[in-house]
Amino acid sequence: MLKYLLISFILGLSIWLAVNFGERFPLTVIRFVEVKKGYRTEPELVEITLLVSRRLLESPLLERVKAYIDEEELKRGKKEIRVKVYTPLPFLIEPTAVNPPFVRVKSE
Repeated sequence: MLKYLLISFILGLSIWLAVNFGERFPLTVIRFVEVKKGYRTEPELVEITLLVSRRLLESPLLERVKAYIDEEELKRGKKEIRVKVYTPLPFLIEPTAVNPPFVRVKSE
């Protein structure tokens, strides 16, 4: 009996999530690439394409989307490093592309 109750709860929750957060729209935002002090990126700005749930299109959470360079990559001495994206709710604000995907990193 408990098994059927759990299955019906999961199904109900899935349907509720699909109805409330299911439809996603593409959105492009421009962000500065955050990097450790003493370094500079070229270019400094990147375009991030996101798939955003309709309910979050005007949310302040979109302001918290960040483009950054992983500090471990800097220690390896690479010149071109892949840009990573942080989103506060990755299952509702999903990054799909970064343009350009790699940036040159120079020490100041």
